[in-house]
Amino acid sequence: MVTRLAATVRLRKLQRELDQATSYAAWLAVATELDTLTGAADWRANDGSELLPVMEIRRSIATLRRMREAGETWPLTKKFQELLFRHQGEFTHPELYQVARSGTLHVVTDFLDEIEACLHYLIALEVDDVGDDYKLAQLKRVGRVYGRPALLLSGGALLGLYHFGVIKTLFEQDLLPRTISGSSMGSIMAAWTCCHTDDELRTLFGDLSLINTDALQRLPMREILKQRTVMDQPKLLKFLGTVLPDMTFDESLRHSRRIVNITVSPLNKVQTPRLLNYLSAPEALVRHAVLASCAVPLVFKPVQLMARQRGEVRPWMENELWVDGSVSGDLPFTQLTQMLNISHYITSQANPHIVPFLSLQPERGGVVPAMARMGGNLVRKGSAEVFDVARRHAPRGLLRDVFATAHAVSDQVYAGTDMHIQLPFRPALYAKVLSNPSYKEFQAYIRLGERATWPKLAMIRDRTRLSRLFGTYIGILMRRMAAPSAPRPGA
Repeated sequence: MVTRLAATVRLRKLQRELDQATSYAAWLAVATELDTLTGAADWRANDGSELLPVMEIRRSIATLRRMREAGETWPLTKKFQELLFRHQGEFTHPELYQVARSGTLHVVTDFLDEIEACLHYLIALEVDDVGDDYKLAQLKRVGRVYGRPALLLSGGALLGLYHFGVIKTLFEQDLLPRTISGSSMGSIMAAWTCCHTDDELRTLFGDLSLINTDALQRLPMREILKQRTVMDQPKLLKFLGTVLPDMTFDESLRHSRRIVNITVSPLNKVQTPRLLNYLSAPEALVRHAVLASCAVPLVFKPVQLMARQRGEVRPWMENELWVDGSVSGDLPFTQLTQMLNISHYITSQANPHIVPFLSLQPERGGVVPAMARMGGNLVRKGSAEVFDVARRHAPRGLLRDVFATAHAVSDQVYAGTDMHIQLPFRPALYAKVLSNPSYKEFQAYIRLGERATWPKLAMIRDRTRLSRLFGTYIGILMRRMAAPSAPRPGA
């Protein structure tokens, strides 16, 4: 009895320490001890799990290691690709990361380690008639089939400052994807990240006081009645000029090597929502795209997008106006898949109208959480169908537009299936959703984002490891081809 009581007291103390951790290193140390005390560490080391075909994976690891150590080339290349694609889907189950806080089954890490060792061996290998151009082509082909990761940032007004903590954590852990998408407030965060180099981000993260947060200003009542909007849009544009360099989408990519994606919704219902990036709108100005994505109806005016063409700034898609990207494209999964071959999604959700509902759908297993998720999905789908019928049968005019907007908002996927990071539902945060944060409040939002991200890092690291590895070796090969005298990896 005494031993059990002491264990319970210790577990509660560790849980408090976990909730109060001020760094990922501190959080992970406590999480690891908790896993030991709860038996989750033993689960990680156990090869008898029903979540994976562990023995088959172990045989695959042994086969690859034997072929690699024997110095095989073509047979290893074929077996590498076969086993990579055979097992990749098996590691995507969220349940693998719901038992232990510090990570999943050791067999997953062992498999990824061997895949990395084989890839390193094959890239460094010198074989007659097999040049770097061939290796690069094969690696790009395999990488394209496997897909690339992206970070998707939702809207959320002031609550979207939480994304900053998510970005900061992923950056510090070298897990920040090169492709980042943002809607509304998320578009500010995505553009800010993608318009700065790694060195510039380190400087800004090192001194948060360098970051301007004075973005919003309410209009006088006379102007609100005259303009039919609540907030001062020129003030927001001036703010964007202090945090975002004057760049086009193409220029931001060349500056930071990151791909910014911004969603905007059309004011003209004949138009379709757009995902703006270096492919779809290379000459469009990032600042104006962000301004449009933040143009919440009735809060800000619709925005004319601008582009820089041959050194001259002029309208992009002249006479078309755009509004809040969250209305119809908060998290643009489909567009990113089609345009950029994205297949691994890290989602960060802070929309004030979505967070309460998602908070009722816990991720853990069990009958009650499953019923909660099912009920929430039925309500959302039912609402979308009701608004769809209403918009199709309502007379043309304001009422149809209202129903169309409601349908667009309700008929979206607002969370990824697994690598999902969500702002905790705290009603007190809603009081200042359209105001500028104090420096203390800014720091509090960052800490919320960091703490929400730490439990997801093990999954994110494993799920994106091969994509990051392919990108690293593609870069090595391209640099090696450009400079033949450069040292070979492993030499």
